[in-house]
Amino acid sequence: MNRTATLIGGTLLAMSAVVANPDRVLSAPTRTAALRLSPEHDRLTAMAGTWDVDMTFWFQPGASGVTVKGTSTIRPLLGGLFIEEKIDGVLNGTPFTTLSWTGFNTGTREYEATRIASTNTIRITENGLWDEQTRRFELKGSYKLAGDTWTQRTVIQPTAVDSMVVASYLSFAKIPEWKAVEIRYKRTSK
Repeated sequence: MNRTATLIGGTLLAMSAVVANPDRVLSAPTRTAALRLSPEHDRLTAMAGTWDVDMTFWFQPGASGVTVKGTSTIRPLLGGLFIEEKIDGVLNGTPFTTLSWTGFNTGTREYEATRIASTNTIRITENGLWDEQTRRFELKGSYKLAGDTWTQRTVIQPTAVDSMVVASYLSFAKIPEWKAVEIRYKRTSK
């Protein structure tokens, strides 16, 4: 009973603060409209569309690459605050799907991405920036896999309105960084 009363009291207190100071709380449409117009979010939504992708995987440093064709669908979410990408392909006769969500955090002034795939049980998160001089995104993150801490660095390079190249570099333990994935995109529709 005491726990329920405390939760109800806390909720009422929080709600009364919003009611007492409505000017301090921006409405969701106002917030969304302001963010959607930012160059940081526009860079993301410019990638929306359907793409043919040519992927090359290098499963270890110095190994021969394995090539795969697939499709990518990138769509804006929540009025352009985020984008979602779904890549479908077939690797060694087995279908796979990769999903990712990317947004721009106005508090940290960084792009943030989360990726999951049907090929493993890990969630990869990366943070990074847009480099105006090189005209590319560069994100980096670490995660645990097979008892080691892996570092992934992803470079997203728009090369034209309807093409881009994404490369992911991996390293772990004492293994130096190597290019593990390269994806070449050709837009088929917006």
